[in-house]
Amino acid sequence: MYSDWASLQDEIQFNEANRSVLHKFPHQVGQDVAHCVVKHIAQNLSFTVNNCDPSNLESHSEVKWTMEVLCYGLSLPLSENETIKDCVNVYCEWLSALTSPKLSVPKPVTEDPNPYAQDMLHHLLNLFVPRSGAGADLVNRQAIMCHRVLRTIESVAKESAMLTRETWETLLKFLLAANDSLLSPPTEKDDIGDHLCERVLSVLFELWLLACQKCFPSPSLWKTFRKMCIYWRHHEALITQWHRVNHALTARLLKFMYGPDYPELVVSEDDGGMLVPSDMSNDCIAQSWFRFLHIIQNPVDLAKPELIGQTPMFLRLALESEVVVDPRQHECLGKLPQIFYKAMRGVSIMVNAFLGIAQDVKEENILTNMSFQPSKQSIMGPPTPPGQRKSNRPLAAITAPLTQRGSKASSVSSNKSNAPTPQYLPGLLSLDSRLPLSPARPKCNSILHLFGSWLFDAALANVKIHPAHKNAGQTHRRTNSLIDQSRPTSLSIDLSPEKTSSPDNSYEAGRAEACGTLCRLFCAHKTGEEILPAYYSRFYFAMYYGLRTEENLSGPVLSNILFNSCDLLRVDLAGAQILVPYILNSLELVLHDITPKFKFCEQIPNVELRKASVHLLLSMLCLPLHFKDLEIKDILSSEGTSHHSISFISLKPRITELLFKALMNETDSANTQMLLGGLMLLIQDMALNEEAEQTTIQPGHDDTTDNYPHSEVSQTSITSNGSTDSSYAESSYHRLHSQAHDSDTAYGLFGHATSLVCNRLMASWKGELSTALAAMELLSGLAKVNITPPNMLMCKRTVKWICDFIVFQCSRPAPNHSRDLHSMIVAAFKCLTLWLVEHSRLLYDKECLHNVLEVVELGISGSKSQNKASDTPKFKGEKDLMPASMRVKDAAEAVLTCIIDQVGAFPPPCGPESLFSLLDEKSLLKYAKGTGLPEHGSPFRYFVLDNSIVIGLLEQPLGNYEDPLPTVTALIRGPFGRHAWTMQLRHSPRMNKISSSKSLLSDPGRPLPMENIGTHHVVKHKYFPDSVDKIPLTLADKSIPTLESLNTEIKSQTELEKLRRQIEQQTQFENNICRRSQVEAARRPFPNPVTECKPPTLCHEFQTARLFLSHYGFLSLEALKEPTNSSLPPSLVMLDTSNTSLFSDLELLDAIPSRDSDTVHIFYVKSGQKQAADIVANVSSRSNVQSQYLEFLHSLGWPVDIGKHAGWTGHVSTSWRIMDQDEANDNDYPRGTGGSVYDGQQQVLYWADVMSEVAFVVPSTESYNKYLADPQGDKSPQFMKRSSSVTLTKPRSLTQECLKLDRESPGSPTDVPILRSKRGRQPLMMGTDTKVFVVWLENFEDHDNFPTGDLIGVTSTGLEHYTTSSSVILPRAPEKDVFIIFIHALQNGLFRIHMQGQTGKLTMAIPLVDGMVVSRRCLGNLVRQTAINICKRKRLESELYQPPHVRRKLKIQEMVKNYQMKMDIPEFYTALFQDVLKE
Repeated sequence: MYSDWASLQDEIQFNEANRSVLHKFPHQVGQDVAHCVVKHIAQNLSFTVNNCDPSNLESHSEVKWTMEVLCYGLSLPLSENETIKDCVNVYCEWLSALTSPKLSVPKPVTEDPNPYAQDMLHHLLNLFVPRSGAGADLVNRQAIMCHRVLRTIESVAKESAMLTRETWETLLKFLLAANDSLLSPPTEKDDIGDHLCERVLSVLFELWLLACQKCFPSPSLWKTFRKMCIYWRHHEALITQWHRVNHALTARLLKFMYGPDYPELVVSEDDGGMLVPSDMSNDCIAQSWFRFLHIIQNPVDLAKPELIGQTPMFLRLALESEVVVDPRQHECLGKLPQIFYKAMRGVSIMVNAFLGIAQDVKEENILTNMSFQPSKQSIMGPPTPPGQRKSNRPLAAITAPLTQRGSKASSVSSNKSNAPTPQYLPGLLSLDSRLPLSPARPKCNSILHLFGSWLFDAALANVKIHPAHKNAGQTHRRTNSLIDQSRPTSLSIDLSPEKTSSPDNSYEAGRAEACGTLCRLFCAHKTGEEILPAYYSRFYFAMYYGLRTEENLSGPVLSNILFNSCDLLRVDLAGAQILVPYILNSLELVLHDITPKFKFCEQIPNVELRKASVHLLLSMLCLPLHFKDLEIKDILSSEGTSHHSISFISLKPRITELLFKALMNETDSANTQMLLGGLMLLIQDMALNEEAEQTTIQPGHDDTTDNYPHSEVSQTSITSNGSTDSSYAESSYHRLHSQAHDSDTAYGLFGHATSLVCNRLMASWKGELSTALAAMELLSGLAKVNITPPNMLMCKRTVKWICDFIVFQCSRPAPNHSRDLHSMIVAAFKCLTLWLVEHSRLLYDKECLHNVLEVVELGISGSKSQNKASDTPKFKGEKDLMPASMRVKDAAEAVLTCIIDQVGAFPPPCGPESLFSLLDEKSLLKYAKGTGLPEHGSPFRYFVLDNSIVIGLLEQPLGNYEDPLPTVTALIRGPFGRHAWTMQLRHSPRMNKISSSKSLLSDPGRPLPMENIGTHHVVKHKYFPDSVDKIPLTLADKSIPTLESLNTEIKSQTELEKLRRQIEQQTQFENNICRRSQVEAARRPFPNPVTECKPPTLCHEFQTARLFLSHYGFLSLEALKEPTNSSLPPSLVMLDTSNTSLFSDLELLDAIPSRDSDTVHIFYVKSGQKQAADIVANVSSRSNVQSQYLEFLHSLGWPVDIGKHAGWTGHVSTSWRIMDQDEANDNDYPRGTGGSVYDGQQQVLYWADVMSEVAFVVPSTESYNKYLADPQGDKSPQFMKRSSSVTLTKPRSLTQECLKLDRESPGSPTDVPILRSKRGRQPLMMGTDTKVFVVWLENFEDHDNFPTGDLIGVTSTGLEHYTTSSSVILPRAPEKDVFIIFIHALQNGLFRIHMQGQTGKLTMAIPLVDGMVVSRRCLGNLVRQTAINICKRKRLESELYQPPHVRRKLKIQEMVKNYQMKMDIPEFYTALFQDVLKE
């Protein structure tokens, strides 16, 4: 640094200015003279006499002679303690002439103090010369006098305003000489150097720094200081004082280099906070800082005892001593490992300060001293990198296991004993408490220019270099003119012969600190930042030796590298992939066993080391399938040598195996959740990769995942009375490793993952809420993974495991039941629902169906009908309904309804957008026969069944039915949705050709008469046989006389004749009538319409509502009676349709969906953007965004048109209703946007399954400007207008309402519904409105400056204004409650994830984990799953949340209370027979 300047070392070491003339005389003479003279002078000093007399030394020669005596007196043996003490007192008194002269000071000294002061400093040097053979008591007295001198000199330097440059240089030379005299010799216990070491060094550094402000030392002095420090490096105090000044200067340097807002390096007064004068100029600080930084030259030399012991004093001692033959054997060099470690700790603190990590030097020093104990030198590493340490304040408990917190959640903790975690102890490392790096930090190159040489050398301190590397790293660069050309630079590798000797692990603590600092430094790489290739090569070179896991393994080095390298593979370091095989070796060493087999840094808890290893593992999961056959360059290979090539795809089995092994061994909850997220990523990525390559894997017969019988798993079922964990512990994971090829396919991975997770869930995780939820999220994700062919046996086993989990949790003793326990059960029921819907074939299995229905019964009623197969079934009516909680009961009811309604039938014909029927009253009336809309009254009759189902019955047939059959159209609104049914009362089947019911019920007709009736025979019928006339008459026959015998009179004969004629006429008339009738009958058609029997006329008017209720058994006397001793209404209730508020409430009921609805807002941030307006403007054009961003958007969901969408749209004002029936034209939508078309005005991206629906909204400039115009968002509640004015009684209002809805903007974020009506109705518990942002970053560092607070307003969904109770109104979500998923595209084509949000026990949702690196093919899928899981967890955590079907049920009950028609039974029947009003 000062090669052009001469060193003053020889001048200082061989200076004769401290020699007196009395040294020419015999010792006794000088001693006597000094004793007499000094004693006389000392008697007149101000501190010995109250009123001292003026000094009688008046001339220069007198003072000079006296000073010769005093000089000799200071060199006397320590036995002459009093004389030496008097000399010291005299000189200390006389030095006051430079500040405030005292009366006893000679006049010449007072008049011109500087020359005399320079001589006095030379003379005082004799006091600091070690005396051989002095006892401990005398050495202590000498030390006290030295302290007196140092205090006086320190006071003079600080207070005097008359010091000349010569005096300053003499002062600094004196301090250098004193230090050299005391510190150059090897340290002996209790010698004067040991006593004064720290004090004399502190005065030297403090006054040198003071001189930099008052009289900047010359380059020669700086060079002398630098060279002489080489001889003192075996003293720990040198490093302590060096860093004391360095840190004080660094703190001041950062303030004026980077501004007052830069994270501060806090230096307390005790640690040198007052060392730097407050009025010291910035330029002086910078010059002093750089010079002090290099004052001890290369601190890595401290790891070379052979170099430290090569000083003249060490060599002389070796020559003179009979014990010490080699200077390296001196015991004082035994402290070099600790000194080396402290030196690297100090450098690390400075590097962290430049990186912008806030630190407190006092705390760092305390922990540094705590961390290095002599008995632990071989295993200790650095304590705590700043910004990563846990304090012993309560805040440190954030990442502690949930079961150890003082909350009710502890009641759910499992009975397994966990070792006390060391996370609460002060000074221990914690990844979760790391402070962020400053965005304004300097580039890595700049810091490496300053500290790289030392750090790279220290990282390889005493390491045996591989022969292939002996000729490496010989490149040199042009160095700064202040750096010695003879020293290796930060771009060159120090390959001194010592490096090839056997390794010395005693210095591994300092080496570990250097490696950890290098890792932190390289992980601070910014997006787009360049680092010199030589730095990359040296870093990877050091990492190669630090990550060695076989020979020369250093536990502290390895653990510190892993702990500080979490971001190594996700910050776009050029060529970092060459370290992947070595990192993988290290991870296997750490994660394969619960306790590592190597000695690691005690300051890094095993849990935190495993967490860091998991972070690295999560960064590697996608590499094999991303790079595939790409070869990884071997660091050891050189040109002309053959080497074994390693490709990325060849590492895939090892990475997979390591992930499973780590998950099987992990005991920490947070680490387990991270691994579960990684497992989901691995399976999803592999399944999508196989799907893209169209690879179908046929499972072989040797697939052990499916071979063991299900009965083995069934044996682990837990009974409700008593169960242990042993059965699940015994169903070990060993069988998953029998076939190596199982992990090569998604099919095999699926089986392994479900088996392992379910076993661990039952054995270890069932008592940990967050882990159990993560396991359920993983299983839910696996249910949706498309595996070809599907692994149905494993699906069946998984469903059985989930059922067993629910049974176990429900069967726990009552004291263990808490909200957290019930949250686990609810999550398990939801997971079960997804498995049944995604794999509907499972319910065709009798055993599986039985298990599912049995656990549903348990959830609803609280007990099973049969605990064992041999038990007699207990019927529902015989059981007391005692569910674990109402939340559990509601979840079980949802599963049951899903089985009945959705399994095998999802998505419905109208698509996944709606589980409801899209028909409502308005749409049905458009198709009803007649005028459609009546003028007075509603054509619908509304009834409520069992206080939970509203049935609206329309008795008018729809236009597409022409048959005169009894037809009723029913709108059924229940807890699980709205459904439209049209029913006909039929008495005959539909035939193939005769489809009309009219033809079936009309006259079937008679057979037609035949024209040919055959031959007509005239036959005279006889009443008696012919022989009747031959029979003679008897007297009886003759008893009735004939008419002729009686007609004796003429009158009688005349009358008889008249009678005869009348008979003949009547006979003729009748014959004529008969003939005429025959003629007319022949002319009439057949059959005779007058006489023919006809069926009655068909009825065309029906009271179908009455028929429907009667035929379905709803109408009965019992159903109309109110239950006794209960406030519940009757089973059948008629609603008052004359109250127009009923229809408003019906629409409000329809606005309560049957699924949970979530919203995710997506933002794109260009590099350097901080303003909200700039961020939302990015998506206006495709040219402003990266192409991967648009691909990512469309992987989240499918585009839907707001006006035609029946599901959730991201805002309640436009959701769950179809507003626009017209067909949309593609030209109506803007083209070439960067996603702004999905801002909720016209379109959104939508995704739904059977349980939840998500709207992905990309806020645009237009929506942002609307928010700015109406920040409150409540000036135009469109939804409320619609609800209050819609009625089904007047067609005019309906028409006007439709027109009004068409005119209003459908996507206005200011449209707010208020779902709490008048008259104190029961509120609807919506729960919290979870804000989830997905932010795409071009520059990863911009996540620190994302304006979350400014963008919350533009993400309004309308749910913020829901009133959840009579006194609580949910405010807009504060900034800290927003969950943000940051996505950054890496240069290698993968994507880095950063999660930001609450750190509560329920909010660490998977599969995405902070720091995870995911592939392009599964990015959208995992982001969507994570967003949904975050919202699910928030709902589980919220006490204000109620499931949708519960909210609908409560709304129906509220409607019954408000609109029930109070009628007795006769009135009800009378009302049924009354027709609805029709025109």
